[in-house]
Amino acid sequence: MPPRVLLSSVFKPFAVNDMYSRKESILELFHNQLTKVQGIYSLRHSYDSYGIHAIGKNLGIPCTVLDFPTQKRFIREIEKGYDYIGISSIVQNFQKVKWMVEQVRKISPNSKIIIGGFCAAIPGLQKILDVDDVCVGEGISFMRNLLGLPGEFDFKNPDISTNFMELLGVPLFGIFKSPQIVIGLGCSYGCDFCSPSHFFGRRHIKFYTSGKKLFEEILRVSRRFGSNMISFIGDDNFLIDLDRAEELRRCVVKSGRIFNFLLFGSADKVIDFGPDKLAEMGVGMIWIGRESRVTDYPKNRNINMKELVGELRRYGINTILSSILLLDHHTKDNIQEDIDEHIACRPAFSQFSHYAPVPCTPLWDRMSKEGRLISGIPWEDMHAFNEPWFSHPHFTVQEGKNIQEEAYQRDFHELGPSWFRLIETEYECWKYLHRSNTAHMRARADFFARQMKTHKILLAAMEYLVPTAHMRELIKNVRRQVERSFGGVNPVQMMAAGGLYAAGRLREFRNRRWGDVRQPSTRVVHYDG
Repeated sequence: MPPRVLLSSVFKPFAVNDMYSRKESILELFHNQLTKVQGIYSLRHSYDSYGIHAIGKNLGIPCTVLDFPTQKRFIREIEKGYDYIGISSIVQNFQKVKWMVEQVRKISPNSKIIIGGFCAAIPGLQKILDVDDVCVGEGISFMRNLLGLPGEFDFKNPDISTNFMELLGVPLFGIFKSPQIVIGLGCSYGCDFCSPSHFFGRRHIKFYTSGKKLFEEILRVSRRFGSNMISFIGDDNFLIDLDRAEELRRCVVKSGRIFNFLLFGSADKVIDFGPDKLAEMGVGMIWIGRESRVTDYPKNRNINMKELVGELRRYGINTILSSILLLDHHTKDNIQEDIDEHIACRPAFSQFSHYAPVPCTPLWDRMSKEGRLISGIPWEDMHAFNEPWFSHPHFTVQEGKNIQEEAYQRDFHELGPSWFRLIETEYECWKYLHRSNTAHMRARADFFARQMKTHKILLAAMEYLVPTAHMRELIKNVRRQVERSFGGVNPVQMMAAGGLYAAGRLREFRNRRWGDVRQPSTRVVHYDG
């Protein structure tokens, strides 16, 4: 009989100040990092923990995955007496991992405990916690070897998704889901701060080595979830393999299907492949690490980021642009110039992360040797979107926190809500491509044209919801253009916009009184092997 295996994420609640975590640890990529100060204009999501689901799906033996349990639900599960219990976590949830390990040792002492995720990189973890194994790196092969199974496997993508919870205060109840495909893991570029790159040994691990195989999975999950909006996750630089990307592009164009992919790609590879080909492939959003004007990361060398983001926008590709604050060469003057340059790019979404030394990165090792890590900072406070936990030659901890907050506020107030920017990008694409000589590009323009019916309602609601006159003018300008091309808002649409306005105001009131924390649903999946 095969061993009984349980894989679990850490327990909820998240984004609260308690003995286990901090209110800044919001379990939502957009609301935590990309639309951090935008309130009701954040598209609220929850996500399945793709790592443990990918392991469970590919073990080849029965496995239970417990995603976002409560403490009581976790205890109820470990009382079943599993042979192996794997716990996956990021560094900031170390105290939750500690509690879970203690409960397993108390309730199911014969279970072997394995720690995975970035928490596994904490120095000397096996001396701190009573665990049997620590997995740093790719977890499927690790667990198969641990269980005495053949190391080779034919990767199967689990049915996981982005689950939409709320937009402009309107609850979506997780009914609308966008599938995710675990393309691979890591990036070989090895930027000094990049935890995923170094956690996976500076390797670009590909679970899909051909564009054709990847396209087959795209078709499967698109049918399974009834959605053409698909996120490529795990792989932090999809375009490193340009041959795979080109094969996928050809498959998509041949099929005549229009997709809306989210992926990660470095600026150099985006230029090598070309925004036009990305559009033909079906990319609707791409994450690019701009990092900073005061550094010389090779991936951004001699690249005009403003021009690149503008070219992507013409093809209907929204950019998530990520910049780093508090680099060693930042001063009070040039850091503002850096933020100016970022905002001038007009990305749809922005991340302003502190230079974040975390275990397993060269940055952590260097700052440790230099004695710059502030002693006594608990793991749960090492959060790149709050206060820095290292000393900087020109900024105090509080100044660093303030600069980050100001950067996010400027991005929001100068460029408007990200959801508005997304609509603007899609309208620009329609204008540019609807008379294209290429049938596939015209079909892409037609796809965005069909979204304008909904976008007109959103624009009408946001015009009256936004907090400043400048934002209102931005939205009115785009709304006028959209309505010139696609007709004005009819009475039914205006009623819908009024409903959105009311929902938005109600959510703002609730946020002021009770906060805006949303918790993910608990999910239990039994994989048959």
